[in-house]
Amino acid sequence: MTPLQMANAECPNWNQGACAGARIADDLAPLPGRPLDKCALANDQRCDYFEACIMPMAAMASGPDRSRSFMAAADSYRILHKMPGATRQCECGRPLPSHCRMCADCAAKRRRNSNREAQRRNRDVAVSS
Repeated sequence: MTPLQMANAECPNWNQGACAGARIADDLAPLPGRPLDKCALANDQRCDYFEACIMPMAAMASGPDRSRSFMAAADSYRILHKMPGATRQCECGRPLPSHCRMCADCAAKRRRNSNREAQRRNRDVAVSS
């Protein structure tokens, strides 16, 4: 699920791709906003309402699958906008530290496959010579 799909599912400002522009004050009072022709998330821009009201709901979604997809959308939003709390994941789904491209298990698996392929190429060259 993408952040835009999450907004489509949960944001009360969403109106067929347009944004009503409503905001929430610190005392939870509704504030008038400026309506937009297109949701800010569709243009890969930050949205204060999405960050304050929709992203925290990701952990409270009903059902584990829905919650997992909402958390993935929230994480991709954080990564896109370089926000703190973003957790990068390996292709196997494990969280990654900032300096790694893949987890240790996936790196070992890739290294084995690479070595296997190199040995196969060397055998093919030796046989054809």
